[in-house]
Amino acid sequence: MNKQKIIDKIHKCLRLSESGNPNEAALALRQAQAMMRKYEIREEEVRTHQINEATANSAGYYNPPYWAIALSELVAEAFDCRAYITRRQEQRPTFRFIGVNYAAAVAAYTFTVLFRQLRLARRQYMAELAIEDKQERLRQGNVFAQAWLFRIAKTVAEFVNDRVAQAAVDDYVKQHYGETLDFMREPTAPASADYDVILSGLRAADAVELFRPMDESTRTKGLVGKCA
Repeated sequence: MNKQKIIDKIHKCLRLSESGNPNEAALALRQAQAMMRKYEIREEEVRTHQINEATANSAGYYNPPYWAIALSELVAEAFDCRAYITRRQEQRPTFRFIGVNYAAAVAAYTFTVLFRQLRLARRQYMAELAIEDKQERLRQGNVFAQAWLFRIAKTVAEFVNDRVAQAAVDDYVKQHYGETLDFMREPTAPASADYDVILSGLRAADAVELFRPMDESTRTKGLVGKCA
């Protein structure tokens, strides 16, 4: 029998083992354990059964800026995912989201929408700056983006993390990718004169909200509302 089909059956039994009927739950658990022993299926393989991946491009950035990486982490946390950057030789990097069931696809979609909004808001802000020094314009643009992210981060606190899902994702990553490395980028340190820059970034993010789907029927629908 195909190993994946066996894992499917084990997973169904484990779901039945959560039944409110004690006899039914005990029987389902015994069946799952028996199949795992018979076919030498490890617990980690069952846990990672519903793990999926989804990607979002880096919009041409060969080395994604700090604010892009920070946004991917915020979105991943909101949807109980892990966010990674993968890069093939001589190719632009890709943001990869790994999560349970639909979560990875939703995270990738949400990241793409918010990334476009933040990049556009940052560009518009920089275009309005009466500053000739290119490096200073970039610096203020980064401070603006970081303030935007700070305001968006407030919505993440409304989402409840699923530790079971996180453990399953960790198992999946180890199985498929082995050890991963931290991709470190330092945030731009704001100056004392950047009050207006920070305030502009906060205001630009005021109209953006994240919504977690409430049930199966809404999981594939839009998740970003009140976009600026």
